[in-house]
Amino acid sequence: MSKLNAEERKARDNERFSQRVDERRVKGEDVVAYALANDKAFKFLTKTEKHSFKERKAELEEQAKLKKQQQFDLKAQQELEKVEAEFTATEE
Repeated sequence: MSKLNAEERKARDNERFSQRVDERRVKGEDVVAYALANDKAFKFLTKTEKHSFKERKAELEEQAKLKKQQQFDLKAQQELEKVEAEFTATEE
């Protein structure tokens, strides 16, 4: 089997992703979730699916940002409690 050049590989990969998206769409699966998991599938979504993709991606990013902030706040609270415990232990 001969080696494919970059254009041929790209065309082959695009065809594969197009087929996978179409298969999932026919089966009634969530193609937007598939595209979220694999960004290369994005360009094979319909216009409404792309809109849904962008909304869901923004929501996921917001959730990740919120979770990160909560973890930071929890860590800061734990550090504060640790310092307060050390301070009160040295006063006694």
